[in-house]
Amino acid sequence: MQLDFRQLVPHRPPMLMIDDVTKYGGDLIRARRTVRAGDPFVTSDGLHPAALLEAIAQTIASGDACFARQKGGTVIRGYLTGLTGVKIHGTAAIGDTIDMEGNCLKRMDGMGLFEATAHVGERLLVEGRFKFFVEIDYPPGAPGAARPTG
Repeated sequence: MQLDFRQLVPHRPPMLMIDDVTKYGGDLIRARRTVRAGDPFVTSDGLHPAALLEAIAQTIASGDACFARQKGGTVIRGYLTGLTGVKIHGTAAIGDTIDMEGNCLKRMDGMGLFEATAHVGERLLVEGRFKFFVEIDYPPGAPGAARPTG
């Protein structure tokens, strides 16, 4: 899938933690990142676990931005508000490609709850729930204007 998600999120290198969005549809978002030597959050051990969590959060943020655009709106701002049941099982080494996925479980009044995972191949790196608040501007008459933001 070719989606210029970079126009939809505020992150820019070196803080942009995903390389591309590989799938988007309604409540599902998938993105990918290759771990490179020289990146600010990469050591000889690989990608720092906090950076991996940020990459998952940016995956979900890209999905919410796509959701907003699909409904005729624009994300004004968004915040990661919580993590629940997050388990870090491993890290990604230099040269690994991380596949991240976020599935929206619920959206209500700007809040979103997502089940998320990150894998390198079949190896699970992270799993858990990510909670977000997203403020979306819907112009009058836009398809999303009548429904709650988020």
